[in-house]
Amino acid sequence: MKRFLRYYWLVIFLVASCCSFSFVARVQAQPAESLHILGVYAHNASSITITVDQVIVYQSVLLPGVWREWRGQHFAVAVGAADDVEFAIDRQLAGRLGRMSQVTTMQWPAEVTATSTITPSEVATSTVTTVITATTFISTSAISTSVPLTAITPTQVTTGTVTAPTYYSVQAGDTLFLIAQQFQVEMDSLLRINHIADANVIQVGMVLAIPGSDGALPDPSQFPVSAAISNTAPLTVSRGTIIERMTLAAQKAAPTSPFYKTTWLTYYGRPDTPIMGILGEYDLDKLTELLKQAAQRYDQANGDQLSVLPAFHLVYGMATKAPGDDNSYLAFLADEVVKAYVERAEKEHFAVILDVQIGALKPADALKPALPWLRYKNVHLAIDPEFAMAHKGQAWPGDPIGFITAEQVNQVQATMQTYMTEHKIEGPRVLLVHQFQDDMIVNKDQLDPNFSQVALTISADGWGDPWGKIGKYNAFVDKNTQFGAFKLFYRWDEPLMTERQALGIDPYADSVYMEVTPNLIMYQ
Repeated sequence: MKRFLRYYWLVIFLVASCCSFSFVARVQAQPAESLHILGVYAHNASSITITVDQVIVYQSVLLPGVWREWRGQHFAVAVGAADDVEFAIDRQLAGRLGRMSQVTTMQWPAEVTATSTITPSEVATSTVTTVITATTFISTSAISTSVPLTAITPTQVTTGTVTAPTYYSVQAGDTLFLIAQQFQVEMDSLLRINHIADANVIQVGMVLAIPGSDGALPDPSQFPVSAAISNTAPLTVSRGTIIERMTLAAQKAAPTSPFYKTTWLTYYGRPDTPIMGILGEYDLDKLTELLKQAAQRYDQANGDQLSVLPAFHLVYGMATKAPGDDNSYLAFLADEVVKAYVERAEKEHFAVILDVQIGALKPADALKPALPWLRYKNVHLAIDPEFAMAHKGQAWPGDPIGFITAEQVNQVQATMQTYMTEHKIEGPRVLLVHQFQDDMIVNKDQLDPNFSQVALTISADGWGDPWGKIGKYNAFVDKNTQFGAFKLFYRWDEPLMTERQALGIDPYADSVYMEVTPNLIMYQ
């Protein structure tokens, strides 16, 4: 589930216009006289059948986060009723099928009715050149709980080498997590495809179906029956304690580390902007009380060896569609607003994270307005690659989804550490980097963990069902990550994970765990 998304630039547009709209748009284009492109994207593992020009070209399970395209003149798409698939014509969003809509099939060209996320500006500027009559209902609720396909970047299109599906026989010492890493597939997909009830109980000799990179399943006729070993006791994997499941850096954290024997719990958002997260839904007094209550629940869940540090997580530098006087495409909170949260946090013994969404600036430059706030001992920083204008000709932040390189992250760390050294500021301080797609941090293996004044923390973001969220976290954060973070959405997660599930103590659906204990959990 790579396209979770959090399209704040769209939210900002709605809030700034102070309007709530609901209308029907009908797009009528020119007759199809040449080949056109059908694109599909799965939000969760989806059973899908694709027909192109009356020929079935795909009939299998499409894995979450995989974007596929076919060319032809006539298309049909059918998905399972509980699945969740978006489709596009000529790379323009046309509708949604399955779980988020009552529509589970579509024919094109034909009339298609589906709840979608096309915005008024997208309708007005559509470049569709095919016959499509799409009745599209647009509402603020649809916008806040869906993801436009226009954000998909070329690196996410599977047009290169396709890994073939296969079978694998479980060996001594295997875990399902290691097998998923070996074949570069989501662990939750292995669970579903192979009907495994408990990810921690597998048998030596058990034969697993491994999907190909395009979501296709292996041919049942090739099932290696002789590989199974009978009368073999289940191989139960010991997961260790909540401390033992932490990253190596977290286990070795010194008393000066922000994560020393501590779980962070943050409430994320923009003051007075409810749609951006819980922090903006309440005044400071009410927010403080709610955060304390949430911290108590986590303190009960994480055991006697860990404490909980609550934190206000402010979107300090917010990405906008307007460039502003400095062409940064960023709007920073007023000093008096930030000071109110910082000083209240000091009083309550909370931390504060100031989050900057980068915009048109270099990441290190985008963070500079936040550096003076580090003079407060409880202030820490974050950057959000989603809104980095990293693509050539990009009109505004978030469309398409941005990215940063490991080198840029290292420059941010260096800038932060240099400032702290020059101003004699005590550290280390947290630098959190958001990520909800593999390619949002390029060359991730080159991140430098050796900045002594910076606690580099990688967050697995994105809303959705726990299967996809847990699979994404397990793919982004491992034992060698410096520190790990995980994001939950009160309004958009289906269902919202419990505190014990978020900490990896309890499984979701009795089968899938958070493999590495998060050091920081944020709620939006």
